[in-house]
Amino acid sequence: MSGGRDGSSSANGGEEGGLPVFPRKNIFGDTLRPAPVGDGPTTGFFRNNFCDASPHDPGSHTVAAVVTPTFLDFSRSRGNDLWPLFPRLRQSAPLSVSTSQSTTSPPCVWCLCASRWYEALKAAASHPLGEQIVPRVVLEATHERAPLDGGFSKEELERFAVGGDGTGGAGGGGNGPAGVTGWEIAGGATGEKIGR
Repeated sequence: MSGGRDGSSSANGGEEGGLPVFPRKNIFGDTLRPAPVGDGPTTGFFRNNFCDASPHDPGSHTVAAVVTPTFLDFSRSRGNDLWPLFPRLRQSAPLSVSTSQSTTSPPCVWCLCASRWYEALKAAASHPLGEQIVPRVVLEATHERAPLDGGFSKEELERFAVGGDGTGGAGGGGNGPAGVTGWEIAGGATGEKIGR
């Protein structure tokens, strides 16, 4: 079975780029959505904008994480410099979820390694910026294997959800954590859309 960029062959498992993949299910058990990358780089282990899970991906790039300069600085301090992938974020560094990046382009979402996301969560307890270093998560684009592969609970992931219904989904207009409404991250007076 050959994997396509539209995800049709990977929805029930199969192959992507000639490698086996687990079924495309998000943490709700629904069909995995592509990561809303905006104008950011192509993401995912297979660079198809899906946070697919594969036994051939030792890093488990399964968490659809909203990338901020604050997180990029933290990640670089831990030996994983992702800054070169997000040059436009340099203009606004450092940044937390509750401050504005730029009102002209949407935030970037990256299929982050599950263990790297959990590393930020654990480090937040003693980090000077606290939970600002923990990337917010688009749950509908986060693979169901992320908690298992990263060693954290689904509830820990849900605490950092970004999405229209406050739980990482794309519907409704409820409030999520840190002032998140709709597909927005609070940014200045108007917020910023997490766009495709």
